[in-house]
Amino acid sequence: MNTARLSPGDPSALRPPHERGTLRAFGLAALFHLLLIALIAFGVHWKSHPPEAVEAELWSPTVQRAAPRPTAPMERKQPQPQPQPAPPPPPPKPVATPKPEPQVQQADIVLKQEREAALKKQQAEQQALIEKRLKEEQKKLAVEKQRLAEQKQQQELKQQQLAEQRKQQQEEKLRQEKLAEQKKLAEQKRLAELKQKKLEQQQAQMAASSRDDYMKQLMQQAGTGAANSTGTAARTSGPSGTYAARIASLVRENVTYPEINQITGDPRVTVLVNLAPDGTVLTAKIERSSGVASWDQAVLRAIERVHQFPPDSNGKYWTPMLVKAGPRDPS
Repeated sequence: MNTARLSPGDPSALRPPHERGTLRAFGLAALFHLLLIALIAFGVHWKSHPPEAVEAELWSPTVQRAAPRPTAPMERKQPQPQPQPAPPPPPPKPVATPKPEPQVQQADIVLKQEREAALKKQQAEQQALIEKRLKEEQKKLAVEKQRLAEQKQQQELKQQQLAEQRKQQQEEKLRQEKLAEQKKLAEQKRLAELKQKKLEQQQAQMAASSRDDYMKQLMQQAGTGAANSTGTAARTSGPSGTYAARIASLVRENVTYPEINQITGDPRVTVLVNLAPDGTVLTAKIERSSGVASWDQAVLRAIERVHQFPPDSNGKYWTPMLVKAGPRDPS
């Protein structure tokens, strides 16, 4: 690297170097300022306009002449020197004339009165026209109100008729339903009566069959004849024909069984009863079950309640005795 050697006694060596182009920069700046001033001067138009005239119309009760319209201002010219005119002669004295002020005032009053009368007449006509229109509007409103009232009345009448029709239809429907219900109840009652008659017939047949079976068993136990014997000896040596029915009815009267309607069919239980010589019940044993244990126990309790059986028509007690009882037996 090369290094410059500075003498210690030279002061110019310590100054910064002189910058070049400074004068040119100042010259360009001055030129741009001049151009800007020229653009501003030519861009703004300096014009002077004469003042614009304003027109206004003034109205007064008296007739007056209109003021003349302002004309455009004349261009001012430089006054030319003229010779001095001679002084004017003194004006003549004016002749005294009467002032027409009263006539002018009278005309103003008449004109004012005419204008007021015309204004009142116009106002009266306008008021009459307004009242006429109000009456027409009121009449139209009254007609419209009456029409709406008639329309509302017709609608209410129509609604009332519809309500009556609906009421009649409901009553007819209820009547038909009631007739159908009555027919249904009558049919159910007829079927129940037929069923009851059929059941009574079946019970009568079963009671007769059980009575015959009971008589045959008694005859067999008594040893008076064969089970199928039909002779008079067999009939006289055994219990009478109504005795078995009497015993069965007595037992049925003493049965307490609330669930009897829940039993389907007519299951019958056969109970073997041993009697004392006076008809007192000594023992009661189920010989053949009905299939419903609760019914079997109810019949045994009924026999215990009876406690003493009545004698036969001939005064005899038959022991041992078979008692048959069913839920459909007549009590």
